[in-house]
Amino acid sequence: MRINAAGMTDARKHSTIETMRKEIAEQTYGIARVPARWGKDIERSLNLAVAEQLGLHRVPGIIAGLWMEGLGEWVGTAGLADRGTGRAPNPSDKVRIGSITKTFTATAILRLADKGLLSIDDPLSRWEPWIPGSERILLRHLLNMTSGLVNYTDLEAFWAKIKADPGARWAPKDMVEMAAADSPRFAPGTQAEYNNTNYILLGMIIEKAGGMSVSDYFSEEIAQPLGLENTYLPEGQKIPEPFMRGYTTPAGDDPESANLVEQSFYSPSSSWTAGGMIGTLGDLKKWMDALSSGSLLSPGMHEQQLDFSMPGTDDYGLGVMRGGTLIGHAGEVPGYNASMYRHRGLGLTGIVLTNRYPGPSKGMADRINVALMKTLALRH
Repeated sequence: MRINAAGMTDARKHSTIETMRKEIAEQTYGIARVPARWGKDIERSLNLAVAEQLGLHRVPGIIAGLWMEGLGEWVGTAGLADRGTGRAPNPSDKVRIGSITKTFTATAILRLADKGLLSIDDPLSRWEPWIPGSERILLRHLLNMTSGLVNYTDLEAFWAKIKADPGARWAPKDMVEMAAADSPRFAPGTQAEYNNTNYILLGMIIEKAGGMSVSDYFSEEIAQPLGLENTYLPEGQKIPEPFMRGYTTPAGDDPESANLVEQSFYSPSSSWTAGGMIGTLGDLKKWMDALSSGSLLSPGMHEQQLDFSMPGTDDYGLGVMRGGTLIGHAGEVPGYNASMYRHRGLGLTGIVLTNRYPGPSKGMADRINVALMKTLALRH
């Protein structure tokens, strides 16, 4: 299956972090209390809600879960994992998780810092001195989206190459070179802007400081300690069975069109450590627990990861986003949209995986996630 290059162009992030934060924060009002008991009536309400969200956002399939510390859990599915065969989604299905990958990349960097193999206040010039202005950019600036570098996925040259050869294998340096050829957008540390180039650079640094491939580092330092059996950075285009097939609108069609084409397979090297990972619902729940508790980091490093103070906005930490009362991240790649958030005050985790992107509404998985959380809150 060849990638729909026009669909990928539509999927580009032109949003500032402030805009992204507002979109989810505005949805979280009303998630303040949850039921004292978790009974069959709650499960019925959530099952109805996920089916309703399927139609509301016109996605082929949804896999979702809510977990409440000491209270209960719910896992539900709706729609289709495969429109060709009519197969329904299974909670164990793999999906592409997009920019949720950034939470893994950031945590890998912080683990390297805990081990003394780098400092998050290292200048980028220590690791990649060939980048213009690298002596003024800190690793911290890469982590919290304040580097000022150009976002390579905003460049027409990148999309032209994707369109010409969707299955091409990209070297990380190729993407960074495209961005570094343009003038910086602002001085490091003075503004915040969501930027995939930052996280490709961090992947390159993980390999240099960690002494192994980034996929091996993710496996040895994150997946294995946490028991994540189906979450990894793939080498090729395929997704091992079972998986939800991804869908997008054909080139030239309105994003609201019900006419969809499959978008499951393409080269993950084009997003790599910014958005190339594959995962499952159960693994992401374990990962959200670790991200929230800081179980893989020293207390001091965990505190820094969840420090949301920076110029212009206060809602992107070190690879973690905050939206209202929630922390976590979302991910969008052609064919897939994922949302992983935790309400730390309530101990409530919500994860939603969908198999359409782009689609008729922005942030579909986030909107579905918050709607399900609100359904639970309204049962109080």
